[in-house]
Amino acid sequence: MTLGERLRLVRGADTQKAFAEALGVHENTVANAERRDSATLDYLLRIAEVRGVNLHWLLTGHGAMRMEEPAGSLLQEKLTLALADALRLAYGARYAAVPLDTRARALRAGAAYLRAIGVSEDTLPDTEALAKLLKLTIEVMRAQEQS
Repeated sequence: MTLGERLRLVRGADTQKAFAEALGVHENTVANAERRDSATLDYLLRIAEVRGVNLHWLLTGHGAMRMEEPAGSLLQEKLTLALADALRLAYGARYAAVPLDTRARALRAGAAYLRAIGVSEDTLPDTEALAKLLKLTIEVMRAQEQS
């Protein structure tokens, strides 16, 4: 994965403009870094600080993307509850038919994805969006198991 790809991954669903505003940098800084696969150290440090990204991963692509959250953080608990509600919404009456292992793996994958894109308590997607994410996650997991 190139630096530009890692930068796009960190930006997640935010537009370049919104991401630039959140970091307090010019929109061109974001666009140029992603397109040219190069960035200033100040820009990379700002991303690491604001988004909690592991600078070593950002620079090299090795190691964990995020700096670890303290165990039992409130954000983690909110993610878990929101994803569990979304999974119930996604499957409705068929919820109990989804194997427990599949549900657990989908919740873990969903939480990891949300942390990776920098979701905070203020930017947590609504239950319907999370339900779509989890249904897609389970579909991908099932397709991988069948191949």
